Amino acid sequence: MPLPVPTVLLHDIYELTPDGLRGMGVRFLMMDLDNTLAPYHVHEAGGELRRWVDGMRRGGIELFILSNNHGGRPEEFARQLGLDYVNRAKKPRPDTALKVMRSRGYSPSETAIIGDQIYTDVLCAVRCGVRSICVRPICISRNPLLAVRYFFELPFRGGKKNGKRQDR
Repeated sequence: MPLPVPTVLLHDIYELTPDGLRGMGVRFLMMDLDNTLAPYHVHEAGGELRRWVDGMRRGGIELFILSNNHGGRPEEFARQLGLDYVNRAKKPRPDTALKVMRSRGYSPSETAIIGDQIYTDVLCAVRCGVRSICVRPICISRNPLLAVRYFFELPFRGGKKNGKRQDR
């Protein structure tokens, strides 16, 4: 099995720009929701997130929410942001992500997956043959089990808890 090493490692989604994505050849970005776009406890898309999504669209990047969440939260956010979505995506299994990518008419070289977890989001991207963009989790203080999980992901994040690495 390939190692789940991110193609790009960023502090948060706001460091990602349409120009940066296009420079990598990416036109389609599948995005994790929980702790990537918004903390688990937030149920409304804030202004900064809405502006970022609008900027990506204006920059020619198609966005899609790809979430493992089993509740109604992905649908809520997708509606608020005017995006399509899939919940219960079963990441790191690649089946759903590949189906979405193909249904949209994109190749792996034009696609990236962004998320906060190495063993779900990044591994899914690796299995799909697309670029993986890993961001620091927005909030881990509410769930101590997540803190443990993120600790075990440190070797794949370059060993940095709060640092950032961006490879292009």
